Amino acid sequence: MSRYAAVHAWDNLAGEGDARPTAAQIIRDAGKTNLKGQVIIITGVSSGTGAASARALAPTGAELYLAGRSIPKAKAALSTIADLPNVHFLELDLASTASIRAFAAEFLKQSGGRLNVLLNNAGGVLAERKVTVDGFEQQLAVNHLGPLLLFALLKDALLASASPSNPSRVVNVSSVGHRYGTIRWDDPNFEKGEYIPPVAYGQAKTASIYTASEIDRRYGAQNLHAWSVHPGAILDSAFLDNSGWDRGYLDGMVSAWPKKLFKSSEQGAATQIWAAVSDDVLAEGVTGKYLEDCSVAVHMSKSDSAEWRGHADHTYNEEDAKRCWELSEKLLGIRVE
Repeated sequence: MSRYAAVHAWDNLAGEGDARPTAAQIIRDAGKTNLKGQVIIITGVSSGTGAASARALAPTGAELYLAGRSIPKAKAALSTIADLPNVHFLELDLASTASIRAFAAEFLKQSGGRLNVLLNNAGGVLAERKVTVDGFEQQLAVNHLGPLLLFALLKDALLASASPSNPSRVVNVSSVGHRYGTIRWDDPNFEKGEYIPPVAYGQAKTASIYTASEIDRRYGAQNLHAWSVHPGAILDSAFLDNSGWDRGYLDGMVSAWPKKLFKSSEQGAATQIWAAVSDDVLAEGVTGKYLEDCSVAVHMSKSDSAEWRGHADHTYNEEDAKRCWELSEKLLGIRVE
């Protein structure tokens, strides 16, 4: 059981700033305050858990490559660490395969081909169907296809940097929203029939979970592990603001959620930082898993708050994970060996 189980118990929650750990506390508790020599990518650093992860990791001395669609915006959000010598900013738009390829090439050039942790934090939710420049439904592109392509381009660097004593890691930020939808095998881009935004979001986040579990199955024996993560309910980010829903709708939706459920961005970043640095997640039966609240998530039926936490039935379907990987390769026009 996770050392953080008690503070995350439903009856002990008190909202933002309660006893649940922050990303910085996770680093201290894990004994990872000195990560000099480690190379870490974090995507989506302009707000929320991405920015909080960057702020927590910067003092460790790790070489941080921070990715965002707007470098000026990212630097403004991270003004307290932007000028540190171990902090580097690179432009990345996950809705564009050309941008992803350009980012990967520049990163490999700057890092000398070293990479220990790929933290796929960036994501998005949309109120209506949009299509990327490559013809993909945007929620699928930003939450799943883009991060998978990024992994494919950086896989060799992750493997080359891995060792038994220092495995490389991929962390995919998913969501409890994976419950809303599985993979639409015959219509992943929602080109037919009605577009239901939560179903599209659910598909994308399920695919993100499947990618992490499949990475771990394929490359775990080579000291490359992966996890998917639900960060929790967080308001102080641009995630919902960029969705396209009007403020009235968003306020109504958020007001229906239990206030004690909410975390600060620093608390929301804790689980992904736990996956990125802790030795706990390297234990047998933990790698490749879906994590929440700094622990391996239980099935929703076993959660102490089934409406809000826990994973769905389809989360660990190995056959579907393999099929999703192959479908994604076909969509992207790549083969990940």
